[in-house]
Amino acid sequence: MQEVLSITILGSLVGIVGTGLGGIIALSLVRPNNKFLSILLGFTSGLMIAVVTLDLLPESQKIGGIRIEIIGIILGIITVIFIDNMLPKNITKNGLNKEDSFLKAGIMIGLGIAIHNLPEGLAVGSSFIFTADMGIRMALVISLHNLPEGIAMATPLRIGGFPKIKVLLLTLASGVPTGLGAFMGALLGNISDSFIALCLAIAGGTMLYITCGELIPNAKTLHKGRASTIGVIIGFIFGMIFVVK
Repeated sequence: MQEVLSITILGSLVGIVGTGLGGIIALSLVRPNNKFLSILLGFTSGLMIAVVTLDLLPESQKIGGIRIEIIGIILGIITVIFIDNMLPKNITKNGLNKEDSFLKAGIMIGLGIAIHNLPEGLAVGSSFIFTADMGIRMALVISLHNLPEGIAMATPLRIGGFPKIKVLLLTLASGVPTGLGAFMGALLGNISDSFIALCLAIAGGTMLYITCGELIPNAKTLHKGRASTIGVIIGFIFGMIFVVK
């Protein structure tokens, strides 16, 4: 039981430190300039597209097959729509308040990251049960992968006017499910492949919907030029580097 506790603590640190560092990076970059904010928001969009299309969804399909992947994507989208309808909205005569729109995007991304971190924790816990060396390697890789996710979550929250300390606390909290997953992986040894694949696909569907429906349109709203498009491309390239295994 001591081993399971140690793995759970390490798994929690992996998630919290990874997303937390990403949040700190985003908070240090956000500046009150619409063109720069548009680039940064585009950059986070590119990051998320890379993580989803090059990491989450391919891994889901590899583990569980195309059927589970599609079901997970659909469930992720339904989850976003359901939570979106539950969130309070500050409506103006022109529609949703701009600040609230950014806050909503940040909250949704946080949800997707939290869902995503559960199977990542399962991978850490299961790897440690196999060998300590494999567990350490997996923990380092996942912590690195969580950096762009922390950036993607923190940026719209900060642009939406959320206080820095609260943004940081939320990015840290989004990493907590990694510890829960690590506990499950260490306790049970082998988790159902279908369950892991479904979680990855749900997270992927959630993030893809938010990126296309919230982040990119908001980036274009901030600045009508090419700034956000350049940001998306740079973010995607940056994301490619981070998701390479």
